[in-house]
Amino acid sequence: MTAAPFAMPGLGSKVPVIHQAEAAECGLACLAMIAAYHGYRVDLSVLRRRFPVSLKGASLTALTDMASELSLVARAVRIELEDLPTLQGPAILHWDMSHFLVLVKATKTHAVLHDPARGRVKLPLETVSRHFTGVALELRPAPDFKKREEVQPVHLNDFWSRIRGLKGSMVQAFILSAFLQVFALVTPLYQQMVVDDAITKQDSDFLLVLALGFGLMGLMNLAVTHLRAHAMLYFSNALGFQMTVNLFRHLLRLPLEFFEKRHVGDITSRFGSLAPVKELFTNGIVSVVLDGLMAVGTLIMAFLYSVELTLMVLGFLAFGFLVDWLTFPIVKRKNEDILNLSAKEDSTFLETIRAARAIKIFGQETARESQWQNRKAETLNAQLSLARFNINLGSATGIVGLGQSILVLYMGAHQVIGGAMTLGMLFAYQSYSGQFSSRINAVIDEVIKLRMLKLHLSRLADIVHTAPEITPDDPAPAMIRRRRLRGDIELNNVSYRYGEHEPWTLKNVALHITAGEMVALVGPSGAGKTTLLKILLGLLSPQEGEVRIDGVQLKTLGPQAYRANLGVVMQDDQLLSGSVADNISFFDPLIDMERLETCARLAALDRDIAAMPMGYNSLVGDMGTTLSGGQRQRLLLARALYRKPRLLFLDEGTANLDGHTERHVAKVVRNLPITRVVIAHRPALITAADRILALTPEGLHEVPVSMPMLEAAE
Repeated sequence: MTAAPFAMPGLGSKVPVIHQAEAAECGLACLAMIAAYHGYRVDLSVLRRRFPVSLKGASLTALTDMASELSLVARAVRIELEDLPTLQGPAILHWDMSHFLVLVKATKTHAVLHDPARGRVKLPLETVSRHFTGVALELRPAPDFKKREEVQPVHLNDFWSRIRGLKGSMVQAFILSAFLQVFALVTPLYQQMVVDDAITKQDSDFLLVLALGFGLMGLMNLAVTHLRAHAMLYFSNALGFQMTVNLFRHLLRLPLEFFEKRHVGDITSRFGSLAPVKELFTNGIVSVVLDGLMAVGTLIMAFLYSVELTLMVLGFLAFGFLVDWLTFPIVKRKNEDILNLSAKEDSTFLETIRAARAIKIFGQETARESQWQNRKAETLNAQLSLARFNINLGSATGIVGLGQSILVLYMGAHQVIGGAMTLGMLFAYQSYSGQFSSRINAVIDEVIKLRMLKLHLSRLADIVHTAPEITPDDPAPAMIRRRRLRGDIELNNVSYRYGEHEPWTLKNVALHITAGEMVALVGPSGAGKTTLLKILLGLLSPQEGEVRIDGVQLKTLGPQAYRANLGVVMQDDQLLSGSVADNISFFDPLIDMERLETCARLAALDRDIAAMPMGYNSLVGDMGTTLSGGQRQRLLLARALYRKPRLLFLDEGTANLDGHTERHVAKVVRNLPITRVVIAHRPALITAADRILALTPEGLHEVPVSMPMLEAAE
């Protein structure tokens, strides 16, 4: 079978740009683009749930299997650069040995590509040759392929709940805004009466009456404007606060893997997309309704003055609307590029700050500065591109508006000369036509913003449509969830892997830890010890098997109720900005100082704290920069003990301690009357355990305590 050229020229415009949300889901995004091209519109979140991908990404073989399940026939081909136009496309290209993107169009000089990480790009073939590995994946619909949609729309009510007083403030703002529009409608009539009845007839008394009346209305207008500003201020802030709080609450309850698979800057950028949503709802909707009604009112008044002039104005406005509508896809794409590039810039900045020590140690300041500058330059170039386009578009629409004003004045003057209108009527008509033009343009702008809002809603969908951690699905055992646990743990044939096409990290693991027992998990690096620990903590849900705590399934118990009984020290745990006492108590509003000091003493941290100038009030940076590695680890242990846990989990909890301190901590952990599970490679904690379990590629098996500890740990 030979590769065929693209089915129809120009079809590439129908290939949507779908940006990856997770760091390693470029392959899924490419599949979603090509599936949409053939008529199967599917959200990336739907594919993500159907085909979980690990941080290692998906291989070409995995993409082929996924495509088959989507009723797409895939064919991998090795192809030379000059033969790209012959691909049966759109096709997926393998890029830089670690990335996938979609070839939309190829000629003898350039290629148009949809990059899940960057968006739509047009590159010369010499640039493509430096990145393209020569491997492509052609995809075409199978006989059973069906055009359909699996799209989860994001609704505005997904972002807020009931807010007391919000409805009243909104109605108040609407009524006050409507009054302001009435004043705007009356203003041209005042101008007409001044010209036709006061100036023409030289009636000073009538002019004074008009001035006083209009002045009184102006004062009322200022008062209403003042009240409306206060109403909108409350409405905007109340709604914005509620929407932000609701989204942040949902974000904090998402599974751990959501955060592990995304860049921090990308999450921050997506969260920031809430601002345009709030702005549209607080100002945009009111503006559309009122400006729309005002446009109708001024249009009627304009028709009453002159049908001929009004039809001409409508023609100019229709042309301007057509220009805006045709250029919208370009503006949308440029805005999308800015959002994605800004997210990458933020990620690079945050990563650089967090890795400041490593950057200095390895002397990479210049290299890292250059990388961030490149990210910043890309963002600025995208912003400049949009700004230049808007300037050109504004100039074009300005010419249209200028032509409209000149023709209205010219034709209106002819009607005044011909006696069809008075001079005052011409002034009034110009005011009404100007108001109509500005109001209808405002409505068009808000409609375009509403269409643009879909871009922000699609970015927010990555957060909103991600299901929170498993919640208790059985309302009956509420009493079970509230009680203190004994600490009995049971794993029944638990299996887990990080991706649909990844090898099993854990397979058929069976484990029973009795309440009050201390168990040490040993094994080579990469054997799955930390994965097993995350399952024990409820941070990961096994694809097969079940976890029981005190005989109750973990999903029934619920993660929050379960973790309320846990004390945990992980390898990469974080401290937060605050005092030593704040971090040990995890910002408990009612700190029990006696318990706090006891926990510090058990963790062998009390003397270190006493030597600090401010003792327990000494400040700790968000990365623990004021503490040594050993102090930081002991503080984390004290934090775990402060919770009065029924189960204690330590992942290399003594790796940074000296021998004497490690033996002290091991003795303390040994004597705790609770269930303890420790992952360790050093002998102190291992020898303190009641049982030693070795996790190897062959499975989990018990190691005799008498076996040399170093051998068991390996």
